[in-house]
Amino acid sequence: MKKSLLIATPYLNNIGGTEIETVTTAIYLFDTKQFDTVSIFTPNEINRDLFKKIINNRSIHFFNYPKRLSSPFILLLDRFFYKLKFKNSFSKCIYWKYKSLSFSNLFVLAYPKSVYFFSILNGFSKRKNISAKITLWHYKTLEKEHIPYYQKFNSIIVFNKKQSDFWEKEYKLKNVLVSDIIIPNEDNLLKIKPINFNEVSVLQFGYLGRISREKNIEDMIRLLAYLNKNTSQKTKLMIQGPGDIKYIGSLKILAKNLDVENDISIITEVISPVSTHLFYAKIHVFLVMSLHEGGPITALEAAAAGRMILSYHVGAMHDRFNTLPLIINNTFEDLCQSANTFIKLKNDKKNSVVLEVSKLYKSNLSNKSKGIKLLKIIKNES
Repeated sequence: MKKSLLIATPYLNNIGGTEIETVTTAIYLFDTKQFDTVSIFTPNEINRDLFKKIINNRSIHFFNYPKRLSSPFILLLDRFFYKLKFKNSFSKCIYWKYKSLSFSNLFVLAYPKSVYFFSILNGFSKRKNISAKITLWHYKTLEKEHIPYYQKFNSIIVFNKKQSDFWEKEYKLKNVLVSDIIIPNEDNLLKIKPINFNEVSVLQFGYLGRISREKNIEDMIRLLAYLNKNTSQKTKLMIQGPGDIKYIGSLKILAKNLDVENDISIITEVISPVSTHLFYAKIHVFLVMSLHEGGPITALEAAAAGRMILSYHVGAMHDRFNTLPLIINNTFEDLCQSANTFIKLKNDKKNSVVLEVSKLYKSNLSNKSKGIKLLKIIKNES
C-alpha cells in the first residue's frame, strides 16, 4: 500500500523554530524512504526561497489552500453554515474530505490556542494515523471546546515529562508522548573542531536566535558584566539573529551602563539553518536564559557542536542535560556561580566537561535516536 505523509504547520513564511522543525522533520522522514511522498501544508503564505538550501533537490511538496476557497461565493457559503452552528469552515472541511484521500499519515505541528488544524482533522478518516507535536512550552488550560480535537490524535508529542504529566492530568489525555526535536545541519555541527581550552585566551559566550524580550538577553549581558568584574578570565558575548530595533537599542544601552559595550557584538544578519556551524565554531559557551521556551533547538545544536552550555531551568533543558554539572540553573545567581565555577576549572578539566556534553548528545540526543522514535510514533507503531 502506498504511504504518503502530510505535515501540517501554522506558518512557513519565516525562519523560526516551528518552521525549521517542520522542514527538518520533513527532510528526515523523506530520507528514511518510508513514505512514497512527503508534503507540507500551511494555511498561510509560503516563502519557499527560505527553505531551498535545506530541502536541496528533495521532492518535498509545499502547498496551501487554493485561491478559490477565498472567493466571495465560498465565503458567503461559509457564513451561511456558520449561522447554522457549523463550528469550522464548511468549505475547508469539504476540501480536506477529498484532499485527505491522498495521504496515509498526518503529522500536525501546533501550539496551544491554534485552531488551523481543526478542519484538517475533520476531513481525515479515523482509520488513518494522525499525530501532533506541540511546538510551544505550555502550562495554560486549553479551551474546553478544543480538547475533543486533541483526543482525535493517535499521539501527541510534547517536550518533556513534566509537560506530559500536565497534559495527562489537566486534559485527561492518554495519548501524550515525550520526544525531542530533530535538528538541521547535524553533520556539519558534529564536524566542528573540539575546543582546546589550553589555546583559549578570551572566553567567547554566544547566543543564536531571535533577539526578543522573551529570550531574556538582558541577563546574558548582566552575566558578562559580572564575570568581567569578578573573575580574571577575559570574556566576550556574541549575539546573532533578527530582532526588534528598539529592543536591540535597549540592550546596547544596558551594555553601556554596565561598561561591557566593547565586549558585546550584536549581529542582526540571519544565518541559514544549514550554516549554523559557522556561528558555533566561533564560541565556547552557549547561553539559554529565556523566560519561556519549548526546546530550544539551538541548545541541541550547541551540544552537537561540542560547546559548553549554561542555561536556566526552562523548556526541555532539564530533561536533556540534568545529568551533567553546571548546565541547569534556577536563578541568575546560580548561573553566575556555575559560570564562575567553570571558568576556575583547570583547562584540561574544562576540556573534559565539554567532551561530556558532546558524548551526551551523540548517545541520547542525536537525530538518529530521535528520528527512529518519531517515525514509530507517526506510523503508530510505538
